[in-house]
Amino acid sequence: MENNTTEINIIYGINDKPKLSKSIPLAFQHILAMFASNITVPLLLSNALGLNSKETTFLIQCALFMAGISTFIQISKKGKIGSGLPIVMGTSNAFIATVLAIGTQFGIEAVLGASLIGGLFEIFIALNLDKLKKIFTPLVSGIVVLSIGMTLIPVGIKQAAGGNGDIGSFKNLFISTTVLITIIIFNQFGSKFTKSSSVLIGLVVGYILSIFMNLIDFTPVLEASWVSFPRPLAYKWVFEPSAIIAMVFMYIATSIETIGDISALTSASEGRDATPEEVKGGVLADGVASAIASFFNAFPNTSYTQNIGVVNLTGVFSRYVVKIGAIILLILALLPKFAAIISIMPEAVLGGGTIAMFSMVMVSGLTLLKNIRFTSRNLLIIAISIGVGVGLNLVPEVTSQFSTNIQLFLTSGVVPASIIAIVLNIVLPKDEIKGEV
Repeated sequence: MENNTTEINIIYGINDKPKLSKSIPLAFQHILAMFASNITVPLLLSNALGLNSKETTFLIQCALFMAGISTFIQISKKGKIGSGLPIVMGTSNAFIATVLAIGTQFGIEAVLGASLIGGLFEIFIALNLDKLKKIFTPLVSGIVVLSIGMTLIPVGIKQAAGGNGDIGSFKNLFISTTVLITIIIFNQFGSKFTKSSSVLIGLVVGYILSIFMNLIDFTPVLEASWVSFPRPLAYKWVFEPSAIIAMVFMYIATSIETIGDISALTSASEGRDATPEEVKGGVLADGVASAIASFFNAFPNTSYTQNIGVVNLTGVFSRYVVKIGAIILLILALLPKFAAIISIMPEAVLGGGTIAMFSMVMVSGLTLLKNIRFTSRNLLIIAISIGVGVGLNLVPEVTSQFSTNIQLFLTSGVVPASIIAIVLNIVLPKDEIKGEV
């Protein structure tokens, strides 16, 4: 493998084991960086389905529990499963639009059923990565991630305005704007620590502001038990064909994201390219963890790009530190009162954070696309794919004459954009430009 130079000041290498007095604070930094994203999917789905605080608390418990288990699977590298790298796992924001679409149409049972099949499909992807490289080119990958971000932004805006209740009120807009401004300030002017946890800090500020505005009822926290184990199979799986197809395309997108995360990590930490075993093991861990997650009422798990950023920013590449972070997640998952405190967060508070997070997903797609040649052919593929995919998502009434299954498929945004991008990239003749990707 060709070695790459790295300018990062490495404090702890992958195999280093800092003292607990140093490891625990460093592990908490990882938790802070991923925490807001990990709880967003269960919170948004709970709000969309009108679940009570007890059910919401339970789903948050499950999300924290599986984030800890998935991280262990990724870093432990048992056999061929896992990259063995310091990668934090959890429920990705990329799945939000698809999870909400499936959940509101068919219920949480269909989400978990589709997640199980999707996890098994990602295992298939991992075992056939070499054959699939010709299909999932940088052009297609960029379009997929870009379409994910663009379809998520309206969700964040709606949450910021109050979600399904009292939407657009000045108090909701004031809270969400305060959260967003706080995130910007800490991200741009804070220390390394506050930059990596700026979203969480913004949510805490919004939460405290909501308390002073008498918008939070702590009754669910008082009623929640102190300790409990997230019981498996609390929901009966339902397998809806259109839901499964939509979820499969999301697993393709997150497989691409995981490959990028692994490559970025090995390049920064050891100045080398990721080995085929690390890449395959990392994607395989995603699939296995996501399949297991469906047993524990949790949503798909994948690598967290923001935690790769934390690793690069701090120079702490220790696998041991990330393992302690996984233990912390498992401990938090066993504390229902902690999950209940999160479950009563007002939608406007969450919305202020999701605007920032979802917009960054879109920017990640743009970053991927900057590596391709902007020929007339490639620009046409980007334009048609994004235009049709995102357009159908924003104007779902267009598909009203189709069956419910087909509507879900077409209005997901990501699925039609992905299919169009793949087909056009195969069918349209390549521009005669040397080195085009």
